[in-house]
Amino acid sequence: MTALLLFTQLCPGRAAAYSPVGYPGAAYVNASRNFDGLEGSGSQGWVRQGVTWLRVKGLDLNTYGEYSWRVRTKNKTYYNVYGPGLTVALEKGPFSLGAENTWLRYPKLPATTRNAALFGSWYYVVYRLDGTGRPEELLPLAFPLTTWGKLNYDLHGAEGSGSQGWLKQGIDWAPLGRGWKLNTYAAYNWRLRSKNKTYYNAIGPSVGLDLFKSGVTVGLEYLWQRFPQLHTSTRTANLNLTWFYGWNLKGK
Repeated sequence: MTALLLFTQLCPGRAAAYSPVGYPGAAYVNASRNFDGLEGSGSQGWVRQGVTWLRVKGLDLNTYGEYSWRVRTKNKTYYNVYGPGLTVALEKGPFSLGAENTWLRYPKLPATTRNAALFGSWYYVVYRLDGTGRPEELLPLAFPLTTWGKLNYDLHGAEGSGSQGWLKQGIDWAPLGRGWKLNTYAAYNWRLRSKNKTYYNAIGPSVGLDLFKSGVTVGLEYLWQRFPQLHTSTRTANLNLTWFYGWNLKGK
């Protein structure tokens, strides 16, 4: 913002013609029904609206305002949290690098904290098509290898530095009609942080089945989870409903 104000004063003619590249926004919601385990049922998600100030060779400078939440029914003291945040990030394709400032409410403490962190994140998909030429109804459509993750370096906060993400090998099967598709997968999941981690840190594999269509996913997942600080392993099944929608208020 300081650079933009300086540009406005030094080059008023050019600044008058300046317009942000875009106004990207998105919403993500996940709700889960847990049938066993240490975490219980819950929900997490976020809604954010941003501004793309500059784009150079596919590299975007973005700022975002957002509201996020994360809640569950078991062992929730340092897990359940909600609140607003501000983010500045450099983004190119599936990769993002930036800084975030959040004001988070922990209802079970109760306490409100101001948190600052540097982060890097990614979401990357590699599709391998079947390519056999067999009729569509008899073959998998693709074998997507998908990974999502985030690394945080804590500057000030209650959760510390950490990482969260998954690596997933899936199979997209033939369409089921009305736009729905079936995916089965095997994954490895991790969720780690350096503070208040006893009932938070968890690692382990999973297998699952998803029905998906236009940003909506209904899934059933079976997980083997290891909680390192508890020296405990669990096996549990989750029924999940996920919704994602993105937009750009500037249009084309």
